[in-house]
Amino acid sequence: MEISINTKNILTKIKIHPSTYLFFLLAILTGNFMSLFLCSILLLGHECGHFLTAYFLKWETTNITFYPFGGVAKFQNDINTPLKEEILVLGMGPVAQMILYFFLKAFPFSNLHLSLLTTIHYNILCFNLLPLYPLDGGRILQCLSCYFFPYKKSFQIIYSLSAFFLLFFLFLFFQTNYLNFLLFFLFLSLKLYQEKKKIHYYIERFFLERYLKNYSFKRSKVIKKEEDFMRDCKHLIKVGNHYLKEKDYLKEKYESEI
Repeated sequence: MEISINTKNILTKIKIHPSTYLFFLLAILTGNFMSLFLCSILLLGHECGHFLTAYFLKWETTNITFYPFGGVAKFQNDINTPLKEEILVLGMGPVAQMILYFFLKAFPFSNLHLSLLTTIHYNILCFNLLPLYPLDGGRILQCLSCYFFPYKKSFQIIYSLSAFFLLFFLFLFFQTNYLNFLLFFLFLSLKLYQEKKKIHYYIERFFLERYLKNYSFKRSKVIKKEEDFMRDCKHLIKVGNHYLKEKDYLKEKYESEI
């Protein structure tokens, strides 16, 4: 099988936030250029891992935007995308970062710069893999929970776990007075709050996609209410003494709202 890569198409989707240029200028003036440069290179590899995997899976890729200390790869994939595909896209970010790290280690860095590269790499990797939504670790854990729990329940699980880790960051700040822990707590609390406000949108879109499109799921399950709908699974809904196919149930649901 031949895989063609439209490099020009990919490059047009890469964006650099204006603040990044300002941070690089400040880094040069303050003598911290190498730290920011290595951080940016590793984050570039990380986000490209997400982006290129989604591209090969033929997801609708919107863009990838780089900020001074992070990046965001945006896609327009269905919520009902196969779980294994989403886990692969999420997991390839850390994997690509690891590959890039070992590649960079082959360059003739000084011991100081090699130590700096290693510290930055593992800080980014460990932080990003925390089971805290919306970090990669939290998203992967939510996808894994969707194999065993209803879609709506998976949000409740990951939000509760995320809240626990956020409180842990706050506890570490009070114990150490290390400002980064407070910044992590504030930033991730804001992101979690923003995501929680979207939960009704996600769930409604989840049902609407299933109503409008045809998906082929290998698993099947008998349920009694729509809160029990699962990803990667087709359903029979028990209503009283009879059963409704998923499409018929959703047809009744949406036609009754018109």
